[in-house]
Amino acid sequence: MRCRYVNKIYMNEGNGFTVALYSTQDTSVPLSARDKYLASRKMIGFTAVGYNLPLTDQIELEMEGAWENGSHGLQYRVESFMEIVPRTKEGIIGYLASGAIKGVRQRTAEAIYHHFGLDTLEIIEKTPAKLLSVPGISEKKLYGIMDSFGKNRVFRELMTFLAPYKVTPKKVNMILQTFKDESVDIIRKRPYMLCAVKGFGFLTVDNIGRALGKTLNDPMRISGCISYVLSEAMKEGHLYLEWEILTEQVLEVLNKDLTFQAVTAQNVSNVLYRLVMQNSIVLDGEKVYTFRQFEAEEQTAAMVARRILYPMESLDVETELVQAQKVLGITLSEKQKLAVRMVFANPISIITGGPGTGKTTVLKVILYIHGMKCKSEVQLMAPTGRAARRMAESTGNQNASTMHMELGLLGEDYTAEFAYLEAGFVNVDETSMVDMRLAYEFFQRVKGDTRILLVGDVDQLPSVGAGDVFRQLIQCGLIPVTVLDLVYRQGATSCIPVNAKLMQEGKTNLILGDDFVFVPCKGTEETADTVKRLYQEEVIQNGLDQVQILTPFRVRTAAGVVELNRTLEDIINPPVSGKKELVIGKDVFRVGDKIIQNKNTALISNGDMGTILDFDEDEEGNPKISILFTT
Repeated sequence: MRCRYVNKIYMNEGNGFTVALYSTQDTSVPLSARDKYLASRKMIGFTAVGYNLPLTDQIELEMEGAWENGSHGLQYRVESFMEIVPRTKEGIIGYLASGAIKGVRQRTAEAIYHHFGLDTLEIIEKTPAKLLSVPGISEKKLYGIMDSFGKNRVFRELMTFLAPYKVTPKKVNMILQTFKDESVDIIRKRPYMLCAVKGFGFLTVDNIGRALGKTLNDPMRISGCISYVLSEAMKEGHLYLEWEILTEQVLEVLNKDLTFQAVTAQNVSNVLYRLVMQNSIVLDGEKVYTFRQFEAEEQTAAMVARRILYPMESLDVETELVQAQKVLGITLSEKQKLAVRMVFANPISIITGGPGTGKTTVLKVILYIHGMKCKSEVQLMAPTGRAARRMAESTGNQNASTMHMELGLLGEDYTAEFAYLEAGFVNVDETSMVDMRLAYEFFQRVKGDTRILLVGDVDQLPSVGAGDVFRQLIQCGLIPVTVLDLVYRQGATSCIPVNAKLMQEGKTNLILGDDFVFVPCKGTEETADTVKRLYQEEVIQNGLDQVQILTPFRVRTAAGVVELNRTLEDIINPPVSGKKELVIGKDVFRVGDKIIQNKNTALISNGDMGTILDFDEDEEGNPKISILFTT
């Protein structure tokens, strides 16, 4: 659509996001999108949103994009555009003086045109040094002209070049911020450098590289794939991959859909050794780590070792143990008493046990004794907000929070300034959910004279992130551990704790009852259909908030998280005329959907659940979602 700038509505100077009013003679502009003021003047006007849109009426634009309906009405989201500068004196001077070119105003624009005439734009693009012959143009001003003219040109070139790969203007802008004026040249010659730009996965970059005909055994391609495979492994919980397994997986990705072996194991080995020399990855025997994960594991092990050896006073708590049971109305088993004594005798200790084995009861006694004996500050924490709130409620101690909140780790990357925790006693609950990186950040922030208690169920689901930290700490044999194995909670007739213990022992003679049902299925398709049917029945009977599905698979199967969520959403919360939706990639979100938070913020914690109330947009046209979180 050909159009001309009218006026600016909004512009973010940081990332170039622009909202502006444009006029056109194109009658295909929907009536609901037309600007009322311009319509009153017999003109067709519309609002366009995009990145680095030219804000000058001295040129015409040829825009490509799509109409989008948001909170501000129907707007044209620009995917690419081309500046059409009239090859006339007025057009060239008007464009140069429009503000699009840094440091050029009317008088300078006229002087430049006087020197170069209709060749002005070609001179600026191809031989800009000639501008120094124009009176009033210094080297500093020349640099500004080249920079702004180049940015506009590079952005247009990038948008045009990357259009077949569905790269958004926002991502193009991120490329520009990373590679500056070299962006086009880098992508054409070394496309795999895009792997260094946030938001570009290896598979997307590889599509670009293959389309450009780059050598399939290019070391940069292999390097990008190694990073991708290690990253995917970390998502599955692995801190490292064995050299042979890593090589096999890299070859599988790089040679996919090829009729010949373009990349060999030797090619991969050569790149791996180079990455080791560059400290990008670490080779420990046959184990291949990213440098960051290796550092986290090594440093954490060293910090735990120092803490074990710390000369902390062993406290005699026998008198307080008797008093605590009396005051709290609790009778501890011998093993539970052993757990209490262990905590006050060591700088770090572990209590593990299944559900209902009395871990919280023991913690109540420990907190009571600590208040009598030590007087120092207590800090209770857990990996998720739900676990922290549950601990606060069950112990009556409100000084409980998420680990991320207490450690100052609220962003995507752990870059918080280092600060020690002030507490004299720190308890971490649900420790099985703590990954390697979080453990590293935790141990480096706890002072040497702080007593630490790690509590959890080693047989529960492991951490989402890489590392099976809790199990490894227990199995190292150097930290005092109490295993609570007698079930106190849940009715004596409940099948759940009994079956949980049988499963842990590898036994299949499970006990079935009202609270534990086994439904045999043949294959994933039948399993998925059965789960969907049972889920609907339970939701109708007990309500949406009382039913939850757990599956060991995330993708690749009809019974995985992704596919079940998609089909269940259409069943439980189907699309209805007038109900707002938001499409992000392949995911569809609707008002009324149940969601779970997977990042920690100052207000909402990882694991908190809520319901979508509404969709809106911010000033840049980015989607905003209103969510009601339940505590």
